[in-house]
Amino acid sequence: MVHRLDEPSGPSVPNARGGPVEPDRPLRSPDPREVRRAVARDGVAVMSGRDEIDSQGAIDVAHEVFGEAIRRIPPPAEVRAGGVRDKTADAIDETMPLPPHTDGFAYGDRYPDHFLLACERSSPYGGESFAVDGHAVLDRIASRPDGAALLERMSSVAIEQTEPGMRSSLDPLVGRAPGGRPMLRRFPFQVPAADSADPAEDARMIAVWHEAVSAAGEEAPRFRLEPGDVVVFDNYRMMHGREPYTDPDRLMWRVWIWTDEALGIPDGRLHSDSRYAGAT
Repeated sequence: MVHRLDEPSGPSVPNARGGPVEPDRPLRSPDPREVRRAVARDGVAVMSGRDEIDSQGAIDVAHEVFGEAIRRIPPPAEVRAGGVRDKTADAIDETMPLPPHTDGFAYGDRYPDHFLLACERSSPYGGESFAVDGHAVLDRIASRPDGAALLERMSSVAIEQTEPGMRSSLDPLVGRAPGGRPMLRRFPFQVPAADSADPAEDARMIAVWHEAVSAAGEEAPRFRLEPGDVVVFDNYRMMHGREPYTDPDRLMWRVWIWTDEALGIPDGRLHSDSRYAGAT
């Protein structure tokens, strides 16, 4: 069953791809300490308890949740159809689903290790969010007959991970952050390296990764963000997306966050979008 965008969604109504809308997943709490623990444990959590929020409120939540672990928080960015966004981005098409992806990949290997989306204005219909656990995706790949070889290749063979015109990255699909935890990315510009010893096999490896993330995205529970809600992601672990929505004035504030868990902080001026991430 697939519902139309002119139908209200809620706990008993499936999302646009037929999966459940589960407002209790991920964990929701007004306590920033509990949110921080849940993000460390589950990869995602929602800070609730506010009636409304704006750009400064989004920054405030970031400080409440991450505190002294913060190394850099640039200004927040509007996320809405027709809003002020990345200089290089195409207009957001709110009538189409946004597939699971990683934020901040324009900054190459030094993409933000956490980020949040704060809801100032929701759409009356549609716009449900979802999160894909990259660790679970790796487990899914490991269960394949060729899984061990794929994971070894994903962890050792460098591929091209540079968004055109942005910060360069030539590294394995599965990177490593300080402390050894995996750094995972999923975005359209992942292709075999120009000097790959086996570009066909590298292309197959990338396709397996993208297909596994897409499959997990289809199955992921959807959850709604209402005004005042703030969803916080571990950006090294989780991919995220959203369903189509009806209101072009739906507004989220995105805040990219570099903490003491990050591989590093990009040089130069930062924003919570790619406007300053050009390679030059």
